[in-house]
Amino acid sequence: MTAQIRSLPKAGARESLSDRIRPHLPAFAKRAAATEAARTVPAESIEAIVEAGFMRALLPAPLGGDERDLWDFCEGVRTVSKACPSTGWVAGVLNVHPAALCHFDRSVQQEMLATGPDTISCSSGSPAMKAKLADGGIVVSGRGRFSSGCDHAEWAMVGVKVPDTSDAAYPERRFRDFLFMAHRSEYVIDDTWYTAGLRGTGSKDLVFDKLFVPFRRMERLDAIMFNYSHGAGTVDSWLSRVPFPLVFQVFMPAVALGCADGMVQEFTKRQQTRKNVMTGAQGILNPAHYMRLAESTHELEALSVYYRHLVEQIQRHGEQGTRLTEENFLSMQTKIPFLTRRAAHLIDRLMEAAGASSMADFNPMQRYWRDAHTAGLHVASDYDVSLQQHGRFLVGLGPTPDL
Repeated sequence: MTAQIRSLPKAGARESLSDRIRPHLPAFAKRAAATEAARTVPAESIEAIVEAGFMRALLPAPLGGDERDLWDFCEGVRTVSKACPSTGWVAGVLNVHPAALCHFDRSVQQEMLATGPDTISCSSGSPAMKAKLADGGIVVSGRGRFSSGCDHAEWAMVGVKVPDTSDAAYPERRFRDFLFMAHRSEYVIDDTWYTAGLRGTGSKDLVFDKLFVPFRRMERLDAIMFNYSHGAGTVDSWLSRVPFPLVFQVFMPAVALGCADGMVQEFTKRQQTRKNVMTGAQGILNPAHYMRLAESTHELEALSVYYRHLVEQIQRHGEQGTRLTEENFLSMQTKIPFLTRRAAHLIDRLMEAAGASSMADFNPMQRYWRDAHTAGLHVASDYDVSLQQHGRFLVGLGPTPDL
């Protein structure tokens, strides 16, 4: 029997996600150290995030979602990240996945949403595993790495390399990159997440043992990118007209900027009461320190404006349904890790003047520093790679598989 997708009534004038989650921020901040110790976001934090509407924020309205503005979503992630960066990261990464549903077959949309629009899905998108062809699908064995928030997910979206059947004689000479959907009952979580930064994200491995995946649960990455997947045209939403890789990446600067927000706040408070351990001089009177603070505040304001412009540009492309040129795509994709890197540099500027006690476990400044830099190490935040791809285009060279 085919499951029916529940369509929920939409509110007229609704609060922003930031306003809806704000009452929970003190609890997130209080639990930040415990979240790191547990190496996963606690269930009560996930419940608050779902209740606030994050899960359905980027689920298209025809599928029962709220289909909020992308900027509303990113601002919400940034707000959570200031209180607890690990919780902010999980709020971002888990809740971009519903936007991918419109690229999958209608039967997959119905299957995954049978339990409602707040169904949680995690991901391990890098196509590291190699599948074997089977009658009606593929067989997958191996592990998907770094699946943030997987402890709380009912489904997973996983990358895999599939033999290219266009080469009938030797299909395993070439592979194509796919994403497939798997239910929680079809894989095992291996707790491998021991890390210096974003410790609380629970980014563990998903282990597959000869799992059969039918073709209907699979989509080619390039088809999702250029909107000729099996789900193309099944959902009328601006989200369906934006390449999913852009939607997936766009929350990452929000985490780093949330860390920068917290760092500026903590540095300001610290300077107002700090004294030099050798001379007893008041930190608030140190011009080098308040100059660093002023410069960081200016940069944070500039990055925020730049970020909003980028996010609204991405959504506007989907709303207008215009063809996304290679130039536009590379330009937008490069700006995402640029923002993350600049936010981390801003934090570095303040950390250099924060003193040795800023590295103490009880001091949230060291958490902001560690977590912002870890967010910048995600493969989608690799600014060097994106600069090379965009730079090659600017000088007239084509893309290269070496990157």
